[in-house]
Parts: sequence; structure tokens; C-alpha cells
Amino acid sequence: MQTRPGRWLTALAGAFVIAAGQAMALAEDASAPQAQAPDFEVNFSGSVRVRYETVSAPFRAGLEGSDQFLSSQIFLRADARMGQATGVVELIDARGALADDGSIVATSAVNALDIYQAYLDLPLGERVSVRAGRFIMPIGSKRLADASSFSNVPDNFEGVQLHVSPGENWQFLGFVTAPVERRPSDQASLRRNAQGFDRADWDTRFMGAHLTRTGLAENLNAQAYLFVLDRADGTRLYTPGARLWREAAPGRADFEAELIGQTGHAVTGGVREDVRAASTHIAAGYTFDTRWAPRLSVQTAWASGDDVAGDGEWNRFNPLFGGRGSDFGHTGIFGPLSRQNMIITGARLQVREGPVRAHLLVQDVRLASATDQWVRGRLRDETGASGRHVGQVVDARVRWRALPERRLDIEFGAATLLKGRFAREAPGAPDAANPVYGYLAVSTRF
Repeated sequence: MQTRPGRWLTALAGAFVIAAGQAMALAEDASAPQAQAPDFEVNFSGSVRVRYETVSAPFRAGLEGSDQFLSSQIFLRADARMGQATGVVELIDARGALADDGSIVATSAVNALDIYQAYLDLPLGERVSVRAGRFIMPIGSKRLADASSFSNVPDNFEGVQLHVSPGENWQFLGFVTAPVERRPSDQASLRRNAQGFDRADWDTRFMGAHLTRTGLAENLNAQAYLFVLDRADGTRLYTPGARLWREAAPGRADFEAELIGQTGHAVTGGVREDVRAASTHIAAGYTFDTRWAPRLSVQTAWASGDDVAGDGEWNRFNPLFGGRGSDFGHTGIFGPLSRQNMIITGARLQVREGPVRAHLLVQDVRLASATDQWVRGRLRDETGASGRHVGQVVDARVRWRALPERRLDIEFGAATLLKGRFAREAPGAPDAANPVYGYLAVSTRF
């Protein structure tokens, strides 16, 4: 059996990450005092969440009627410490019920009893550590790598990470990983919550380097990064980006600007094409130093679409493993927005008072390319005759911490898509009213 050259690349990259960490550790002050004999400690924790979702009408091609979904999510976690080394084992049990006939149950919703995280953190000095095993990777703004809290089964990975703090206010992360493939994945098994064993898909490799600098003048922070996605089918994407932001705080303005490019090669429909794609996210807000601490903000997001099919160049931006909820609102069985072939402009109001957090988000949505697909709606008009306007999305959420220390959280939300011309007239668009979505979730931690 032949070994893919890319696997040798993965092995060499992983060895380089570990070797680099060891070299940095050896370079530290040899006169540092020796650690005491290691002690051992184990702590157990977990969480339980139950959520009911319903949507009144479809916006995706091929669907009819209303839909609903009842999901449960259980995490059980053990954290062990021996000296400065730590290990984590976390189990997940995510199940679903009440899905209507014709609805699609995804592996992001169901994953019956499996190992979610299992990793070891090894310090290689005061400023260097290595993590190896299975873990989650929320990185930076989380727009390219996330473990979404709204998802019933957030993304996880297997591989190795290198964490370095080269100086005050500096953080570096390097990683070589493979996404974890959830099993089983067929509809019949998911609907009956069948149990399988997840495994890493090493035919897909996700690698990168991410640098953060905090504490700049005027309370600014900055990040720069390069991510690489390499698949067995010949797809290889290079995604560099930069981000500058100021955190929100009472009585001052905040802002964020992130610019992301993408190049390489993509295989679509068996055809290999050069990639030229990009995405931006720009937001600005102000938090009032009054009761309820209201924060008003505006945002605009753009992600390129593929203008001409079959021209040898692929222009639709690939968001890799990024999250959507924090920028665009509810996902679950709703979630009409993604960072693909989209121009999204919106305004948000956030308030908080004691145990209550709430937000209202209003967005206008257009296609970046009228001839490319609205990915979440699975709709496309290759002629462009249906226009670009997908519609407006209105999204609201309230979270109440009914008991302190996260012993009981109650959350409910609602959203609607007011369909624009494209969502109504594109070939295959469902002949249905504007969808209205709602959910209620109850969760606890222990």
C-alpha cells in the first residue's frame, strides 16, 4: 500500500513542532530552581443541556413544511494533574429526537457516547508547552476554527499543539491536526442515536501558526496567522489573515477589523482549480456606562463567491472550521447565514443586568456573486436572473442565570428570515412563507 506524501509532511511538521518546543525549553535559564516531587490530583466536572427547537417553514431547497428537534447534550470531564503536567479526558453524549419526516439530522447534532477530548499538556519550560491528543481548537476570533457552544456536537481535532509565550503580551500557537470524523454518519443511524467510535480523518490535515499581541497603545490588540488545509483529493488551501481590535468596555468605543485571504487549489466536481478568495469582517460599537450596560454596534461581513463556473479559478471563500453563531445569530436547525458568498450588514443591541443577558441583531443579506450558490439555502441561479438579495434576518436571544455559579441557565431565542427576491425566486426555492424559528434551552454545570 502506498503512503501519501502528505502524511510524511504531517509527521515531519509534528516532529518539528515538538522539536522547536524542546529547543526553546533548553534555551531557558538553566539555573531555574528544580520542581518539587510531583503530586497528583484529579477533578471531575460536567454539564447537561436540553434544548427544543422549532421552525415554521423551510428556506432550504428540497424541504417542505415545518421542522422541530429536541436535543440533549451531556459532557463528563476529568482533569488530572501531576506536577506541572496535566491530562484531560472528556466524554460526550449528544442525542436527538422529534425530527420531522424529511428533515436532515446532522453529525453536528447527534454523537452518542464517545470520547470528545483526551489530551496531555506537557510543560517544556516556563514559556513553552505541548498539547497532544484529541482536543478542541477555538482560535482567535473563532471565524476559522471554533468549538461552537450552540452546536450540539462542537468540532474537535487530533494532533499536536505548541504553545509559546515569547514575552509579555505575546502568545504563539502552532498546530498540526486532523479533524475528528463522527461516526456513524448515515441518517438511519443518527435518527436512532446509534453509537459508533469517532476517529481522526488523517486524509484531511489542518495546520497553522497563530500569533497574538495584546496590550498595544490605545488598548489595541493584534493577531496574525496562516492556516493550511490539505485534503487527500488534492485540495490545498492557504489562508493568511490579520486582525486588529479593541475590547468592549463601559464608557468607550470598541472596534474590530479582520482581513482574510485564501489561495491554493481546490477540487470541485472532480476538477482542480486555482483558488483566489477572501473575506473581511469589520465592526464598531459603543458601550454606555449606565444600568443594563447597553452596547450598540454595527458590523459588515463579506466573503467572496465564485463568479464564473468552470473558468479554472475558484473564488468562493472556505471558512474552514469556523463558527457562525457569534457573528450571524442562531444556527441549529435554522442558521441561514455563513461566511461563503455573502455580503452581510447589520446592527446589534446587547444588554446585561445581573443574571440576565440579551441581544437583538438585525441583518441584511446579499450574495457576493449572483451566479454562485447561497450555501446554507442550497440554492443557485447560474444566470443571475434571481438577483442577489437573500433577505433580512432578525435574531433575538435572552439568557437568564437562574442559579449562581452556572448551576442553572435558562435560554430562549427567536429568529426569522424575511425572504428577499433570491430566496423566493431562485430555481428550487421552496414555495413557503418566511420561516420563524424559536428555541428553549435549560442547562446546568456540576
